[in-house]
Amino acid sequence: MTYGPDAVHELIVESGWSYPVSAGRLERNMPMENVVIDAAGNSMMLSELLHAAEADRFESREDLERKLGPVCESESRARQSGIVDRLKRTFLG
Repeated sequence: MTYGPDAVHELIVESGWSYPVSAGRLERNMPMENVVIDAAGNSMMLSELLHAAEADRFESREDLERKLGPVCESESRARQSGIVDRLKRTFLG
């Protein structure tokens, strides 16, 4: 299973596109695409990821990784919960 920038790259390849690719094109053609952002299986909508990255265009795969990688890492850290949070959800709903 691929995740993070690699998952977005796979979407580009599966669509038959090549770099450079605009963020607008990705949003127009895949507005509801769900992207797995980490190995834990956390995901977010492609459009949310692109807006969080504030990227207009990806010149290459390396450029895509440089722009989206930090956003995926940040979102992944934000979604990790500690034992206290898990216990609260278990017992308090």
